[in-house]
Amino acid sequence: MDEAGMREVAGRILSGSIEYPTVLGESYEDIVDFYRELLSEHGVHVTVHRVPDELVRKTLPREFNPEKPRFILLARIGSGDRIIQFNGHYDVVAPGEGWETPPFKPVIRGDLVYGRGATDMKGGIAAVLTAMISLAEGREPGVVVEAALVPDEEIGGRTGTGYLVSELGSKPDYVVIAEPSGLDNIYIGHRGNVWGIVKTYGRQAHGSAPWLGDNAFEKMIVFAQVFLKKYRELISLRKSSYMYEDERAAQPTITPGGALYAPGSINIVPGEAGFSIDRRLIVEEKVEDVAREIKDMVEKVAAELGVQASFTLVESSPPAFTPPSHEYTVLLSKVVEKTTGVEPRKTICVGGLDLRYYTLKGIPAVSYGPGEVGLAHKPNEYIRLSDVVKAAAIYAEYVREFEKTGAPRS
Repeated sequence: MDEAGMREVAGRILSGSIEYPTVLGESYEDIVDFYRELLSEHGVHVTVHRVPDELVRKTLPREFNPEKPRFILLARIGSGDRIIQFNGHYDVVAPGEGWETPPFKPVIRGDLVYGRGATDMKGGIAAVLTAMISLAEGREPGVVVEAALVPDEEIGGRTGTGYLVSELGSKPDYVVIAEPSGLDNIYIGHRGNVWGIVKTYGRQAHGSAPWLGDNAFEKMIVFAQVFLKKYRELISLRKSSYMYEDERAAQPTITPGGALYAPGSINIVPGEAGFSIDRRLIVEEKVEDVAREIKDMVEKVAAELGVQASFTLVESSPPAFTPPSHEYTVLLSKVVEKTTGVEPRKTICVGGLDLRYYTLKGIPAVSYGPGEVGLAHKPNEYIRLSDVVKAAAIYAEYVREFEKTGAPRS
């Protein structure tokens, strides 16, 4: 398929997919049918898996519409002992306010395609599927090429890539997630997180007689100041050995107070008070170590101040990392440089991606895809169609080069 043909196919896939408002379970079946029919027209084998409804209801809170079905599409071409998988999530965040164009009606202005999900990440999916269609029209690859299109990445991925890897047993030799890294950058990992609540305790009493109580909120204010000072001093000594997309993310961070815990009403002396902490991990850290470290610091500060305090873990997600020296990552870098003329950076993503579901299972995975990195989740989101076409050409060439290699050296 020549460049003009790839542009036509990529534009059709991208524009068509933007029209599906795939937010929190909406239109999931419709967009999967769209992708399936399109791939089947070009002779690509497609299997659709419905994530068990019971698992979805058990996993997702009410605000994420757990009553709506979730689907994973697996497309496959080629044959052989090795599998290269391209992953993409078809769900998007809500459009929000401030759009100059209808968010779910694609608008094309020259090379720019506007619409919710254009960059994050229906553009990446369009590049993957265009590459597969291009490969399917030529000689059958001597390796298995998979496209895994998943839901719910925007809400954690447990009912998407998490289910694909853990329950469907997907175990490719190498994974490229087509997230918008920019064509000059490969994400070789991402930071992790530990979320929790720190509480202080006092004694509840009526607000008209505060001398009968012991105000937990006032204790919390003092506790938070001491805790944050000591904890930030501790983590300031650490810095990752790898390059991050923002150099400030190469050190651990802690953000307090995104959520406050204050049960009761205005006319009481609070017996409990608490604040949230959002702790971000560099790739050298482990979730269990960080959670234990926070708990130990809470106990240490509580003893110093003579107050009762606790730490409760709410949510955690491990970092992901694939060494930049991995043979298949080096190969991807060479193909990108050959196609674009620029050697891509290999960086750690500041936010979270679905990479962790693969790397936790020992599967090497990186993210590389088209898109305007700073536009994800913002109004007036767009992508350059020429970048989608370039990414599709890179994916197709990567498959051909991947086919020439053997199993990676350990």
